[in-house]
Amino acid sequence: MIIKKGKMEKLGLEERTIVSFDIPRQDRSKRSIIQRYLHGRSETRNLNGKMKTYRYPGLLDEGGSRLGQSVFLLPPDLTSRLILKLRGLKINHRYWDVLVRG
Repeated sequence: MIIKKGKMEKLGLEERTIVSFDIPRQDRSKRSIIQRYLHGRSETRNLNGKMKTYRYPGLLDEGGSRLGQSVFLLPPDLTSRLILKLRGLKINHRYWDVLVRG
């Protein structure tokens, strides 16, 4: 069924995508790359005797949410970025387009 954008707005629906992927346990490098890509990282450095923490945000800081282990609900723009990253790393993944209430 196809729903026009104007009707979706009236119904309070938004496009989202569920993305699921599987990285083998022994592939620590890819697991680390995706973990940092999704959740970001922070780094603390000593600058002239003072500790300074730098925060590097991840994809989920821009929106989306975690549904389960390696399962995420994302808006279309973030979905395309994640899928490109997964494809580039040759990580098995699947995705489903869904409509959710905003």
